[in-house]
Amino acid sequence: MSADPVPSAGAADRLRAWLHVVLSSGAQVAHDSETVVYLANEGGYAQPHAVPRQGGPSRRLWDSPGRVAMLLPSPTRPEVILARDQGGNEHWQLELLPLADASRGATPITQEPTVIHTPCVWDPDGTGLYFTSNARDRRFFDVYWTDPHAPSTAPRPLRQEDEHLEVLDARDSRLLVARHRTNLNADLLLGVGEGFIEVNPHSGEQYVPSAELGPDAVYAAANPNREFAALVKFRPGRNPEFLREYPGDVEIVRVAPDGRSILLAVNREGWSETHLYDLATGEDRPLRSGPKGVISSLSWCPDGVGFAYTLSHSEGTEVFYRSVETGKERRLTRSPTPLPTRPVGATLHSFRASDGLTIPYWELLPARTPPRGTLVDVHGGPEAQARPTFDPTRQSWVAEGWRVIAPNVRGSLGYGATYVHLDDVGRRMDAVRDLRELVSALLATGRAEPGRIAVYGGSYGGFMVLAALTTYPELFAAGVDVVGISNFLTFLQKTGPWRRRIREAEYGRLVEDAELLRSLSPLFRADRIVAPLLVVHGRNDPRVPFDEAEQIVASLRRRGRPVELLEFPDEGHGLHRREHQLEVGVRMMEFLDRYVPPPGAARTTA
Repeated sequence: MSADPVPSAGAADRLRAWLHVVLSSGAQVAHDSETVVYLANEGGYAQPHAVPRQGGPSRRLWDSPGRVAMLLPSPTRPEVILARDQGGNEHWQLELLPLADASRGATPITQEPTVIHTPCVWDPDGTGLYFTSNARDRRFFDVYWTDPHAPSTAPRPLRQEDEHLEVLDARDSRLLVARHRTNLNADLLLGVGEGFIEVNPHSGEQYVPSAELGPDAVYAAANPNREFAALVKFRPGRNPEFLREYPGDVEIVRVAPDGRSILLAVNREGWSETHLYDLATGEDRPLRSGPKGVISSLSWCPDGVGFAYTLSHSEGTEVFYRSVETGKERRLTRSPTPLPTRPVGATLHSFRASDGLTIPYWELLPARTPPRGTLVDVHGGPEAQARPTFDPTRQSWVAEGWRVIAPNVRGSLGYGATYVHLDDVGRRMDAVRDLRELVSALLATGRAEPGRIAVYGGSYGGFMVLAALTTYPELFAAGVDVVGISNFLTFLQKTGPWRRRIREAEYGRLVEDAELLRSLSPLFRADRIVAPLLVVHGRNDPRVPFDEAEQIVASLRRRGRPVELLEFPDEGHGLHRREHQLEVGVRMMEFLDRYVPPPGAARTTA
């Protein structure tokens, strides 16, 4: 069976059908314990919605004029805080939206379009909001308190440091703040009265993906002197107490409203597990139900009888509710647009790298035999992880006949503290070598054929695409770089100032490591690229500036190499609008069909 060299007219319709599958996320239970608020992209980009806890029709709360990234319901009133940006610029502004009459629209709380504001937590009585902002200095995030019901009143600064601060919880006149040194290292600060005490003093790095206040202590997912984040109890002046360790990272910690138990989400080989830990008895109860997938949010009902959560599984990304007392579970959201075809689930595999390291990867196998080709999809981060989530775009590739491989090369999260640092600074190219050895393993197991493999990646994954094409020029028949880094020097110079120090910890310091950064940058080896390249980038990208796309495209065009650029003036770091996702998806399939030969055909030379 062979494919046409260019997608049929129906390819765009098939992709459109996948992209209209609505995704729900960020589930939070409102003050009444009866309403669950969440985000859904029904209108083309994320908008606020609500659904009854007991099930029933959902409703869009408001047609926001911009993308909404975060929802924070009040603990005492029918209202919610929104964080919204414009054109993907991530300059989040805060607004207060009533739940009862949301059609009136939201009331602005912050109106500084060049400043980033991140909502964190409400005061327990619902009178005030803690948030962080880089208004004082664009490089750092300070803690503020404001009354959302008096937006004309200036926010009150509570803690200012030349650091990246985040408020994690507020309870019983206590405040829990994280000081993020890097993406993988955090200090926990407990605020009582006018002062703050560090509750997890440590030398070296400590990964703290989640933490909340309990009645007597701070309960956190943390890895003090461990490979994986465990459930840990922190109290000022005492050594950390390890309550429970799991075969993987604890990712989310949610203390029950009565303070007697803790709800956990654990990452086990990419899949999520939920557990309920009893603080009095130490009993750990796995909560086994619902589809197998990946949990991205957990929210207790204020009455403590159950919780809502967001789950991405093989057939969608939806909001669920579970009763703790009865164990019964219900799915609260379902895409109004049906799935075009039955999605393909991901299966986990691994290969042994040349240095003996085990590298895991996910495979999505199409029904078509033989597959149209093999597409290696490299995740961003780099401190991230390819997981078995539902991705309509990826499903569309599989539906078009592509075998999709999503590796977790060294440097990925989810496999321990040692693994995540194996690509730091001077070891960057070891992760690129993993891609070469992945291809060798795919060829050896029949999961790929020579000349019919393409590579795709976004953000840091885009860098990996460029690095692979420059380091191993004949490895891939084509590459697709979405918002990727081409020059580490200009990237660190121009990325958002709040990101530079955190990114230098991973990639190297701009001044001291300039020669290393230059040697790692694909731009300076662009003459080695022979595979056709498609580059996609938004002009408002605050993380990887558009200049990164312009540089690599200009270099290849000067050399007469086949390169195409798709730029979007109203997008940032990635594509958030459905119409743009459709345009890129169609162009990408056309691009791959042009340059990756179908089964039985000879490879096209550029």
